Amino acid sequence: DSDILNAIDWAVTAKKQGTYNVCSINLSLGSDDYWTSPCGNGAYEQAFAAARAAGVATAIAAGNENKKDRLSSPACAPSAVSVGAVYDSNVGAKYWSSCTDAATAADRVTCFSNSASYLTLLAPGSDITAGGITLAGTSQASPHVAAAIALLKAAKPAASVDEIVAALASTGKRVTDAGNGVTTPRID
Repeated sequence: DSDILNAIDWAVTAKKQGTYNVCSINLSLGSDDYWTSPCGNGAYEQAFAAARAAGVATAIAAGNENKKDRLSSPACAPSAVSVGAVYDSNVGAKYWSSCTDAATAADRVTCFSNSASYLTLLAPGSDITAGGITLAGTSQASPHVAAAIALLKAAKPAASVDEIVAALASTGKRVTDAGNGVTTPRID
């Protein structure tokens, strides 16, 4: 935990000092601590809120445990940009450790993706090939969001984190998770 918090503090300091123009951070991680509502009382929330206030968004993987009413920590923090996973195409039946998707299709939420009414965004998370390796998970989806935030910030340097996240949410395709009926925007 302290390594993550130190890295976020470094990014915020670098941003404030003008050393680097950091605008987004990807955290492809999670814990076995799940929350049915935002978890706003911890050190993560303080760090994410400070980052957001400095103009740095934190895109965080929602988790891969097939929890359809909760997110893992730290994605549950109110200042986090929590990210769930969708398929980007029909990849055939998929058998995961916690569930099975008998059928897959573009913009179908993966059965493993944690979800809750307060999930921020969805992005492609299965099957993602990079560097010759194919993986799946919300840890594959959150970098898409961090990169989209960076691209929008480059196009609109004066935009706040809130404005950029709102733009991603308002322009994203509305996708309903069959596992819980929750509809969340998939970045476009």
